[in-house]
Amino acid sequence: MLLKHILFSIHLLYFQLDSYSIPQQIESNCSVLCVCSQKFERDAILRQLQRLPDCKFMGKKQYNNLTVRFFSYRDHYLALAVSGKNFLSTSHRLFKLFILLPNVEKVFFTGIGGSLDPCLKPGDVCIPEKWACHSTGYLYNKRTDETHAVRYEPELPNYEDFYPSSTEIGVDSNDEIVRTHFLACSPSLFTAVQTILPPTNPDYNFSVQCGGIGVSGTVFVDSAPYRQHLVKTYGAGVVDMESFAVAAACCEFQTPFCVIRGISDLAGNRKHGNSENAIDAYRDTAANNAAITFTDILRSIELPKINHPQMPLKLIQQCLFPHPKLEFNIENVPHSPKVTAH
Repeated sequence: MLLKHILFSIHLLYFQLDSYSIPQQIESNCSVLCVCSQKFERDAILRQLQRLPDCKFMGKKQYNNLTVRFFSYRDHYLALAVSGKNFLSTSHRLFKLFILLPNVEKVFFTGIGGSLDPCLKPGDVCIPEKWACHSTGYLYNKRTDETHAVRYEPELPNYEDFYPSSTEIGVDSNDEIVRTHFLACSPSLFTAVQTILPPTNPDYNFSVQCGGIGVSGTVFVDSAPYRQHLVKTYGAGVVDMESFAVAAACCEFQTPFCVIRGISDLAGNRKHGNSENAIDAYRDTAANNAAITFTDILRSIELPKINHPQMPLKLIQQCLFPHPKLEFNIENVPHSPKVTAH
C-alpha cells in the first residue's frame, strides 16, 4: 500500500513538471474541457485520469497566468484548467479558454459544493440539471442608517423586502438584455450522463443524484436561515460560488456543459460559536468522488474522433452560420425587482 502511494505521488509530480511545448494541432483538436476551481480539486482529477487506461499526459502550457494541462484519451484531446473560486475569475478564464481551445465540444466543471438538502450527505455527488444565481444583496439596516451587504437574517426589519430577481446573462442579436431564472445543461449531454450513471452503483461508496437545481452566488453560504431561503426560493439542492458563471460562459459560446459537485458539507450546519466546518473534514473526499464520477462519464460518453485544421474553423463557422435553434434553456424574463424564481 505504501509503494502504491509513492508511485501515485511520483506520477502526480510528473503532471506538475514543465513539459514540451504543446503543438497548435493539439489545441485545435481539443474536444473536452474539464475545469475546477481549486488546486486540490485539480489534483483529485489528475489522480483519476491516471487510472484511465490509455489516458496519456501530453504536457502543459502556460498562457500568461493560466496553466492548461493536455491529455490524449480515446482518440481525442482533453484539457484541464483551474478557474479560481469566484464568479469573476471563473467567467474570465472560461472565456479565455474558449478562445484558446476553439473546438471544445463539451465542458465539465468538477469539484466540491455545499448541500442544501440534508439527504445529500458529505461525499455524495450531485449533478444538477439547472443552475440559478442568488445574491445576498444589499439590505438597509434601519437601526444604524447604514447600507451594507449581509446574509439573510430574519431579525432584520426589512428581511421580507429583498426578493430574488432574474439574472442578466448578456444581450441578444438585437442588443436587448437577456434575463433568465435558470440556465440548463443541454438535454443531449444531460440525458447521456443520466444513462451512464444509474441511481445506484455497487462500485461506489457514495450516492450520485442526477437532476434538480443548483444555485451559485458571490458569497460563501454558511447560514442555516439563508440555506432554507435558497431551498424555498429556488428548490435547489446544492450551492457553490462558480457554476452559474460556467453555465453562462458555455451559453455564450453555445457549448454543452455538465457540473459535477461532490458534497463537502451541509451549508450553514455548524453550531453557533463553533469555528469548525464539515467542509474541512470532507473536502478531499468530496473532490475525489466528483473526480471519480467525471472519469466514469469520460469512459462511456460519446467522444467522436475529430481532426480540425489548425485554423479555428468552428469559431468562424459559428460567426458566419449561427445555429438556428439553441439547445440551452434560456428564458427572456422581463425585469421585475420582486419576481420569484420557481
